[in-house]
Amino acid sequence: MKNYLMKAFTGLALAATAWSQACQTNTLRTSVPTDGTKVALASYSYCGGTFEASTYIANVNYNKVVTLYYTNRQDESTPLSSLTFGYSSSIGDGSWELWTTSTPVYIDGITELLNLTYRATDIGQTYVQQLGLPVDATGAPEPTLPSPPAPYATPSGFSDDITSWLSVHPAGSEADIAFQRMFLNINPAVEGAVDGVVVAARSGPDYDDKDPDYEYTWVRDTSLTMDVVADLYAAATVKKAKSQYEDVLFEYAAARATEQNDPGLQTGLGEPKFYLNNTIFREPWGRPQNDGPATSAITLMEFANSFLADRGSIDTIKRKVYDSATYPSTAPVMKDLLFVASNWTSSSFDLWEEEESDHFYTRMVQRRALVMGAAFATKMGDPSTSATLSSAADALTDTLSQFWDPNRAILLYEYGPVLKGKSSYLDIAVVLGVIHGYADDDVYGYTNDEVLSSALRISTSFIDVYPIADTKSNSEGQALGIPVGRYPEDVYTGTGTEENGGNPWYLCTAAMAQFMYSASTAYDSAGSITVTDVSKPFFDYFAPAAALQVGQTYSSSSKKYDQAISSLNGWGDAFMRTVKYYTPANGHLAEEYDRDTGVPQGAVDLTWSYASVLTAAFARAEARGEKNYAKHLANLGFEANS
Repeated sequence: MKNYLMKAFTGLALAATAWSQACQTNTLRTSVPTDGTKVALASYSYCGGTFEASTYIANVNYNKVVTLYYTNRQDESTPLSSLTFGYSSSIGDGSWELWTTSTPVYIDGITELLNLTYRATDIGQTYVQQLGLPVDATGAPEPTLPSPPAPYATPSGFSDDITSWLSVHPAGSEADIAFQRMFLNINPAVEGAVDGVVVAARSGPDYDDKDPDYEYTWVRDTSLTMDVVADLYAAATVKKAKSQYEDVLFEYAAARATEQNDPGLQTGLGEPKFYLNNTIFREPWGRPQNDGPATSAITLMEFANSFLADRGSIDTIKRKVYDSATYPSTAPVMKDLLFVASNWTSSSFDLWEEEESDHFYTRMVQRRALVMGAAFATKMGDPSTSATLSSAADALTDTLSQFWDPNRAILLYEYGPVLKGKSSYLDIAVVLGVIHGYADDDVYGYTNDEVLSSALRISTSFIDVYPIADTKSNSEGQALGIPVGRYPEDVYTGTGTEENGGNPWYLCTAAMAQFMYSASTAYDSAGSITVTDVSKPFFDYFAPAAALQVGQTYSSSSKKYDQAISSLNGWGDAFMRTVKYYTPANGHLAEEYDRDTGVPQGAVDLTWSYASVLTAAFARAEARGEKNYAKHLANLGFEANS
């Protein structure tokens, strides 16, 4: 991994070579235990800011979680002062395995190893080795957290090329293509597919067996796609088009209710995906994923509020959307909301389906669902459910501050040990958490200092990761935004995994564009920009011409305010220009684009990619004051699949 946070490690590795005589490895044992214990630390070292260790693990089952707990340099043990081991090799006849870790821990430091915990998850057993071992730093000095890089471009204002690319007319603009391709994946024309489902991508058995197999309806992806449909429904003024969106959304509500009642649910409503006939996917997977019930409820409540605003029947909404108690086969929202209220404290898998922990993204969308749900339940005449949801929302809100890490100047994507080698703790899921989870109530919104600091460090972390980031402008000399992936340490290639295999994603890059546009709009609504120590690096990078200073508030009548807002809009267009630059001539969006060549890679026609371009376009139109953009797009309507 080569992001700016890890540049210190590169220099550290060189320094460690010179200091190699000073590095010290503590060897505790050289062979597997014979006394009946199931876990035993073999060796450890803390050299130049990186902790390395190996341990012997009895191979008593297949799925294992091995975690080392320690105290930081403040002699405190927190959920962050722990790290996980990974499989290294089998030993002898396979009854034992060697597991290892090599993790940078210099930001928090490490002073004492407390215990080593081995969870044999398949058999429900936990084995613990108490340690109590003091740790001395050796090798090169510990590095410090680097500052963000200097900006490589200073884009300003909206650009005609992006305005044209995202225009509603003529046909063939990217907005038109994204609109049409997204609807091809809603109620897809695939044998066995039922109404109300969304195929995640046109990859799988019914699409020429293209890899990867995404021929499923994911709860989260489907809800985020249907959220775009809900926006289109709210904006449409042509009766036929509005009726089309309404039908699709009621079909989606019925499909979600069917999912909730599937007899094969393994983890309650946190099941991640279903077949296109809307039956449960029963095979091993990262479950539960507790963001899905929240995003589904959000989408359907937004639709219901628009439906009621258009003088729709409240009885229809109760029967087809809200009242799961009375109409369990058709109305899913109450059930999803009560699930969120009861399960938000539980760990679950992240939106990338890789890690089980407490995730910022999940908490944000759960909070929005609960806040919206409390008001919606009241509207439905259900004060008891409203009180339950409101109480849960308050309790959840009190936990969000734990995600802020002042040592790293970021909101942690998850609150817990380093998982899957993500020692930077940087993940675009934090930005997506704001986009999908902000409840319009000043709790971690677009102008929040901690959010701004995180957006800066997340986005710039990819500059030194992807070779294509060296291409900083298009053929006309216009600035390209940073190509953004999921997280710097990503190894997923789109079809498998390999070292340095992760790529930029269209939806992640579009998310940064949307974030910039929405931040611009939020500051416009506020009428001023206030700069703090935490937010200043964001403005130094994305609005250097404004030269904003800590402790100052700039009103909308000031030149510096105008410069800052213009820079945010300019960077929004720069990120969208990157999406445009790596979009093929036919306008089709895959999941990823190659880190070396920019060629589309991974799942074909990823529905979420199209949805992300449309939501970014909506945010851009709002920042530009184009009130009729969504209406014009919505009034196009779509051809029903058959």
